[in-house]
Amino acid sequence: MKLLIVLLTFLNISLATDPWTLSEEEQNPDTQDILIKKPEKYLRNESVIYDLNTDLGIKDQKKYTGSDTHRFGLAAHVSSDYEHVNHLMGYEFNYMYRSQSYTQLWYGFQFFRHQTYFDSITQNQTAEAGDNANDESQYQRPKDTKNLISSLGLGVGHRFKFLTEIFSTDDVFETVDIFGNYLVLNENFIKKQYIGYGLTTNYGIHKRSSTHLFYGGKFSYNIASVTRDAIGDEKKNDRSLSLGWLSLAFELGWFF
Repeated sequence: MKLLIVLLTFLNISLATDPWTLSEEEQNPDTQDILIKKPEKYLRNESVIYDLNTDLGIKDQKKYTGSDTHRFGLAAHVSSDYEHVNHLMGYEFNYMYRSQSYTQLWYGFQFFRHQTYFDSITQNQTAEAGDNANDESQYQRPKDTKNLISSLGLGVGHRFKFLTEIFSTDDVFETVDIFGNYLVLNENFIKKQYIGYGLTTNYGIHKRSSTHLFYGGKFSYNIASVTRDAIGDEKKNDRSLSLGWLSLAFELGWFF
């Protein structure tokens, strides 16, 4: 939750400085104009980057990153526990579209699928007096029980320069994304499917290797609540699990 508050703070600070009242021409200036006129206005959260002409050995094809409209990314995730990085492994696809009204805001969707150990995302419930005989507390899964999590989510994001202002570079950016998710957990110990909703918050640092390609890393924090079908007269609380995990990811993608 603290991580979520920090990410939302970054998002609010950066969006507060967005020139939403600029004209269409000011929001989408020509690259040459940016180099000559008021670069401090246009390059605070953006850059002018170049492709390298390998034949001539010179920089070529100037591009203003503020003209990016679409972002497509592929990411490979592992557990943030450095002693057990293989306890959560998976992949993610995401697509983001830049808002035409609020140019620092992106929105889109993500899909991820992770193979993980039970103990890495949740824990067994403890039996208490008066508990239903069929509730979750009777299922004491081993820590190494493997589960499959699949999720589809919609969300918003922001690309900016904050910590990266420390470095003298035009091709490194930070991103914050927040997604609301629909999740399916396939639990292999009792062979039941749990369904529910959750939240993903991402913080990433990426480098533009060309005018279109980027790569980098990110932290991904997830929380969710999932529920299986009732057995007998179980109440919802007796058949629900709370999930939470932090993963690290390497991401590769394209702007176009």
